[in-house]
Amino acid sequence: MKVKTFLSILVGAVLSASVALAADFSKKSNDELINLSGKVAPKDYPDYKIEIHKRMQGMTLQESRDFANKLKDKSQSVYDKMTLKEYREYRESIAKEITKRVDSMTKKEAYESGLLKEGKGYFEKQKDKGHRRGGC
Repeated sequence: MKVKTFLSILVGAVLSASVALAADFSKKSNDELINLSGKVAPKDYPDYKIEIHKRMQGMTLQESRDFANKLKDKSQSVYDKMTLKEYREYRESIAKEITKRVDSMTKKEAYESGLLKEGKGYFEKQKDKGHRRGGC
């Protein structure tokens, strides 16, 4: 009896800690987000990407271009320090996390969040899976 109570309290504490430790990117400045570029843990990446998208929506065209270029430059400098294997593993784990998040959203939510871009994207590819046209 005491063991079950202890285990349930322990599980509750672990779950609470994991929620409390989740990254809250909305409280970070643009410079802090730029410095995190290329270093964000894959499990936090969808939230990071959504926050970047929200911020860029509120910027002028020139501001958003400058912000995007700074993000790209910073992430590239981080990626340059990785081995090819580390880079591929990092990108694959990010893709898995984004896929998990997108699977829990509607098509409209996924596009509005910035996780997917307009055009033939994730949802269309899911429909076409296994039905490739043309080419040898």
